[in-house]
Amino acid sequence: MKTKRLFFLTIFIFVIVLFYSIFAVGKPAPQFQLPDLDGKMYSLNDFSGRPIIISFFTTKCGFCAEELPLLNEIYHTYKDKAGLQVIAINLGESQEAVQKMLDKIPYDYLTLLDQETQLAGTYQIFGVPTAYFIDPLGNAVDIIIGATNRENIMNKLGRIMWYRGLQPIEVENLIKISPQIHLLDFRLEYENPYSDKLNVSYQAITDISQALDTLDKNLTYLVFSGNNKNSREICQQMALNGYQKVYYQLNVENE
Repeated sequence: MKTKRLFFLTIFIFVIVLFYSIFAVGKPAPQFQLPDLDGKMYSLNDFSGRPIIISFFTTKCGFCAEELPLLNEIYHTYKDKAGLQVIAINLGESQEAVQKMLDKIPYDYLTLLDQETQLAGTYQIFGVPTAYFIDPLGNAVDIIIGATNRENIMNKLGRIMWYRGLQPIEVENLIKISPQIHLLDFRLEYENPYSDKLNVSYQAITDISQALDTLDKNLTYLVFSGNNKNSREICQQMALNGYQKVYYQLNVENE
């Protein structure tokens, strides 16, 4: 009888967790202002226009200790070419306890302290680790509750990574597999490098803000500017305006 009651209690808790998680996903992510390990304050708005992974954790969570190094690797891969921001938020523990844990694992992402666990309610956290995936417009579009792996994270990440840099060989592959690509050229000395490709349309542009209202958000875009920093800023501006399929060619010499 006890086993049966425990089974139904587990199912009940699972349904409640699932209900509240689904309720949160698909809406604008709740705003916050929290300190990092050095006391500097950050808000979610500080990263507007970028894809964001928010991972809630505690120092006593074994799965958290496994997930955070994995997120660190993914952060290093995509922080520059896709603007990815990873934010780890500790719930209810001291700065000393969190620092002691982080000293044992690799981490370069931003770590914030929610010592009053105020976000446990606003983000509907029922267990850790819980990872939210926030798109460049600030919407929570997906969630992972509990233990996970790289493949699962990458599948979720694809929903929020609206722009990213590609190596030249990756650009060639993109052109091969895409039915239609619109090339936006911001270079001072420009010419269409793919004039022989029927699926590549071309447009020379000097100011992206003037073109945003005329471009089709359903198209796949490839940005050329000759400078990685400029390309990222252009792509981020496009993402803030709802463009979800934007790429730029990486230029190693101008990184």
